[in-house]
Amino acid sequence: MLKIRNYGKFISINILIASLIATRCFHFLPEMPDSLLDWLFIITGTFSQMALLGAAVALLALPCAFLPGLARKLSISAAATLVIALLFVDTNVFAQYRFHINAVVLEMFMAGQVIEFPISMWLMAGAGVALLWALEYGLLHLLERSPTAQSLKTTRKFGMLAILSLLTCNSMHVWAAAHAYQPITQIKRYLPLFYPATSNSTMRKYGWVDEEALERQKLLTAQKQNSDLRYPVEPLQVTAVEKPVNLVFLVIDSWRAETFNAENTPNLWKFAQSGRMLNQHMSTGNATRVGIFGMFYGLPGSYWHSMLDNRTSPLFMDRLQALNYQLGIFASAQLNNPEFDQTVFSKVTNLRTTSPGASAVERDIAITNEWIDWFKHSNKNQPSFSFLFYDAPHGYEYPKDYPHRYEPLPQRLDYTQRTPSADTQPWINAYKTSVHFVDSQAKKVLDTLQASGALDNTIVIITGDHGEEINDNGLNYWGHNSNFSDIQVKVPFVMVGQGLAADARWQGLFTSHADIVPTLMKNYLGVQNPAQDFSTGIDLLGTPMDRDWLLSSGYSQYAIVGKDRILEVGSTGQFQLVDKRYRPLKDSPNFEHVQQAMEQMSRFNK
Repeated sequence: MLKIRNYGKFISINILIASLIATRCFHFLPEMPDSLLDWLFIITGTFSQMALLGAAVALLALPCAFLPGLARKLSISAAATLVIALLFVDTNVFAQYRFHINAVVLEMFMAGQVIEFPISMWLMAGAGVALLWALEYGLLHLLERSPTAQSLKTTRKFGMLAILSLLTCNSMHVWAAAHAYQPITQIKRYLPLFYPATSNSTMRKYGWVDEEALERQKLLTAQKQNSDLRYPVEPLQVTAVEKPVNLVFLVIDSWRAETFNAENTPNLWKFAQSGRMLNQHMSTGNATRVGIFGMFYGLPGSYWHSMLDNRTSPLFMDRLQALNYQLGIFASAQLNNPEFDQTVFSKVTNLRTTSPGASAVERDIAITNEWIDWFKHSNKNQPSFSFLFYDAPHGYEYPKDYPHRYEPLPQRLDYTQRTPSADTQPWINAYKTSVHFVDSQAKKVLDTLQASGALDNTIVIITGDHGEEINDNGLNYWGHNSNFSDIQVKVPFVMVGQGLAADARWQGLFTSHADIVPTLMKNYLGVQNPAQDFSTGIDLLGTPMDRDWLLSSGYSQYAIVGKDRILEVGSTGQFQLVDKRYRPLKDSPNFEHVQQAMEQMSRFNK
């Protein structure tokens, strides 16, 4: 049996290792703390949080200490290896996306279509874990065998230091929460599973609360949406549609706005020249869930959970079905994760939630071919709605023998090498090659429409669900769902169809995915209600509107995206005001804009 003091020393050493690893997250603070108070909170918070997590794991693994010899050492060292490895992975996830491993991340990862790692990376990861296990085993063996290690009496002192740190950091957070002191309250998001104490009621009892600061923070807090919806605000008033137009959505996952051009997307670009192209178009979110949600509902992503809880179909899809549209839904990515099968397409019969193919490239080719077959066999006397959702740029994928390539290309996509100093050019080249490949697939769709003569009565919308960052601002942001800079939320957008020539009045004006539904409902689907009855968007074919800001959402936060600044607000009201390159600004938020955003996020609740 392992002596308790040796077990305690083993846990203590691992807590110190975990604390050092956890400090990697603080490299990504908007700006480094400039006071001893802030540094004290970081140090005590990190150490006490790792001590708490270490103690929890130690209790769970305690039965292993009673195993004999080799089994004891292997099992205890394996538990420590697992925790340290998970923490290391978590800090890497945070470095790229600014959130920790959570249920959503695990669910998306297990779905197998978030990032497809090559076998070589799995082998490297396995070798790293094996080495870590060996080191943990060696440490435990040394503690059991070394007389010097056994003579050290440090476990009790270590525990007392952990308790003191725990009390210190929680006391500091109680005070900071009561005074809305953000240099401390914002730090909790940088540590995994870190929920320091608050006690505003007690602090208020003794008059130790800054009520004015708390009121400002309360205004910024995104209210949890009530499941009781008022959607639409007023019943839809509709008129007959004498000649319904066909609608085609060509959507590309993770599409950077600056790659919509004659070089990277020659076919889409050429086709777009005859339509209405908008050059300041923002997605309703920095991730697929909220981007697609806003595209079909015309609402902020904050309503997602309410719609999901109530299995509420978008009014746009309801109206299409009321007009007897044929629905062709072809998505390379899964439609059940996020749960589009229970929201956007909840009333679509025989919905195909997955597409055939072992890779995004194979699936993108499959949906193109299947759409062509579906379209050729569709009833030309009946209107149709097509949704094609291409996925290759999400994983920077392209066929191995694809002829149009941007060099140099990485030999393999090693996501562990996405660091602040990494050379981004190979990643950009791989990304642009994947976008060019999708363009070649979209050409087949457009050629089919052209050859059939259906374009004369078809509206084609070309856009992306969100953008994709490749460390563009030098802050080690990679991918998406991590901030609301233009590179992550600005997307290409064009509408092509009869009467949709370019309109210079709209150039340079903010437009949003939330505008798509009200535009189509009013101009093509016979809906007479004002847009405010069912959407937060505006009519893109009406009088241009110069908006100062747009609302964009993530999984748990939202942002007010302005022309020269971004106010990002977390789920508990913590905020940061940054410029368009995500550098901190010293100004105060525009609370008039905050109030307007809150109205948009609550308008459709009872």
